[in-house]
Amino acid sequence: MMRIVSCFNTTEDDIREKWFNIFIGISLGKKYFTREHIAVFLLWALENTKEKVAVVIPDKIHAINYEVKNAYSKERALSVARRKGDEVEKAVLEIMKENKISKSQVFILRWEQIENESYVQMLAVFRRAFEENLKFRETVINIVKETPQIKGLDFTDSQYEKLAQYVIEELPLLISGVWVGGGMHFEVLPYPGFANIDYLAIDLQEGKSFPEITKGLQIKSKLKLIEAYAE
Repeated sequence: MMRIVSCFNTTEDDIREKWFNIFIGISLGKKYFTREHIAVFLLWALENTKEKVAVVIPDKIHAINYEVKNAYSKERALSVARRKGDEVEKAVLEIMKENKISKSQVFILRWEQIENESYVQMLAVFRRAFEENLKFRETVINIVKETPQIKGLDFTDSQYEKLAQYVIEELPLLISGVWVGGGMHFEVLPYPGFANIDYLAIDLQEGKSFPEITKGLQIKSKLKLIEAYAE
């Protein structure tokens, strides 16, 4: 069973009416995503999605955490992150088999598979803003510093800047969702709790604090974010 707490850019009625395609983002560093919870999210998504469901595994950007927290080389960090992604993908496939879910119903996507033209364009805007806009740079770094897994740790400025790249690379997804294959758009994300990065993404969607960045993003569709918990 899924408990919905709040919604941004949509309503529970819209979801029940199956207006949008739903995707699940599985954080590789969040202990909440147990096999049991992933199963609840996946089954709920299949019941409420328009056509299909996507499962996004952020292996490539999770490597940033290994580089900083474990002092791994870039190559080793990426290798470890991909192995972690393999484990999650295997678990998702096993859940699908146990619940008789056809592979035609679910796209399992590794991070590199979502890096389409729109993603790359938005990422370039965010990277430039991080370098040139002091207020935006401070906002992103403060998000990193307030992350529960990082808060209280004694990192150098350069390490915080490195960790900030995770935020930068995740923002395009949190702005507009995910496109797959021939243009199928997954634009609803259920997630257990909102974080500061989500509020920044919503702010950017609305063009409040950084209107010049929002203008450069050329947003065509806004992500619908749902605070949801498996029960």
